[in-house]
Amino acid sequence: MSDLIAKTLDRIDQNHNPELPLDGDLILPFYDGLSLVNLPGTVARLLDAPAFGQPPLDESLLKPLGGPYKKVVFLLVDALGYTLLTRLMASVPGLVWTELREKGVFAPITSVCPSTTASALTTLWTGTAPACHGIIGYEMWAKEYGVVMNNILHSPAMARGDVGGLTRMGFSPHDLLNCPLFGTHLLENGIRPTAFIHYSIAHSGLSVMQMEDVDLNPYVDEADLSITLADFLNGRAGERDYVYVYYSDVDTLMHRFSADDERVDLQFTAFSDLFRKGFLDRLSPEVAEETILILAADHGSKLTEIDPRYDLANHPELKSYLVMQPTCEHRLTFFYTKPGMADAVRAYIERTWPGEFLVLESQAALEAGLFGEGGIKEQAPDRVGDLIAVARGGAYFWWAPTPNHMLGRHGGLSREEMLVPFLAVPLGR
Repeated sequence: MSDLIAKTLDRIDQNHNPELPLDGDLILPFYDGLSLVNLPGTVARLLDAPAFGQPPLDESLLKPLGGPYKKVVFLLVDALGYTLLTRLMASVPGLVWTELREKGVFAPITSVCPSTTASALTTLWTGTAPACHGIIGYEMWAKEYGVVMNNILHSPAMARGDVGGLTRMGFSPHDLLNCPLFGTHLLENGIRPTAFIHYSIAHSGLSVMQMEDVDLNPYVDEADLSITLADFLNGRAGERDYVYVYYSDVDTLMHRFSADDERVDLQFTAFSDLFRKGFLDRLSPEVAEETILILAADHGSKLTEIDPRYDLANHPELKSYLVMQPTCEHRLTFFYTKPGMADAVRAYIERTWPGEFLVLESQAALEAGLFGEGGIKEQAPDRVGDLIAVARGGAYFWWAPTPNHMLGRHGGLSREEMLVPFLAVPLGR
């Protein structure tokens, strides 16, 4: 196991692109076999379904798993980066994931760019990278709708307390995405796609956009999730199922307190214990034999101290060079510059925050494959702006007209943000 981890990490570290001169702790997404974009194809292969999206994960990760299986349970723990999970495995006695990794395959893979939920989850439901599916960042300039939109809430980015506001204006989530979906692909090939999502977000714009033809099972808490999941699968022995489970409390706590906080440790440990008792221990031997469990995350996170130096409200000169507020993510920021002002923006950033940001030309980065390979959506060039500021260390930009309260962030290319776990365990072993 340790040899596989070391070799995989080395391959990720050696993944270079001369057109994307990253340095320091920054790493590139490994779209060619070691990233989230390869997981839908992996699931299709494990279920003996026709190929979907980009090719599956590298054979070094798949061959030991065998298969095919009748059921895949895909547990996505939001913000459970590889760094965080390995720390918890080493420090929490009896953590179920430490036991399970000895029965399957455990290794790091990479998120996508930007390393954020809206982009990563859309990749998991389309089998394509952000450049292709076009959902690029938490906040995104959607030129065709004339608005900077929040890609989670499907509301104008600057609207407060609004959920689904764009839909009330005639916006269609399916028209925005407009590409083949994994749930539909599985259903058409005799596999029932089901999603377990917290009731508060089960019918959000993002979920509706991604999960067409997927049966939704909203849950209340971890106990409800675990027991209901076991009962659901036990009642479908012999049937072909893809079950997607999304759990977000780690991400919520991480943003407020950082991934290093004991609240995150305690919450994930409690979830893991309930998942063992409510799901793993209740699953019938018959169903366990035909099921493989995959644990992964959409991204990791980085500790970012609250610092007024990064608040753009304190930098009116920089703002004067822009046609609008930045978009995307605090740690991977898209700047839309006034004509002829790109060099001034670059110079201001490099002078004011020396060494804290890598500034890239947006179109060059898009064409070089930073946001993925396999085609570029027609609207993507408009959505990435003119310049990209990639944060180094604990740097970020803040531009919302609200107090900054986050100690943990993601979206960027640091190891902590980009490396996510891939843990796959045949439950019959």
